[in-house]
Amino acid sequence: MTGRHRVKGVKREHGIIAGLLPLLERIARNPEVSSITPGRIRVTRAAMPTLELRFGTSTISGLKLTARRGSTAQEVFLVTGRPDVVLDFLRREVKEFVP
Repeated sequence: MTGRHRVKGVKREHGIIAGLLPLLERIARNPEVSSITPGRIRVTRAAMPTLELRFGTSTISGLKLTARRGSTAQEVFLVTGRPDVVLDFLRREVKEFVP
């Protein structure tokens, strides 16, 4: 994958919440994932003590997830042609993923 802001399959245009980058790089190694684009970070009211990744919705190009840690949240967009396979992978292989 090439691109000015893309390293190891993860776009680096915006900041990334603490601890999320290694997780995204691991997900990007899945052959069904074409690319990962983290969105902007926003502040939430409730604090999440540990890093948590939740499924948001399916999109035209793949999946939208929400990462939360502390009082911050960040949308994460996964580009994939097979969202069902990627969701199965997340459920099986990613301990931070909460179905």
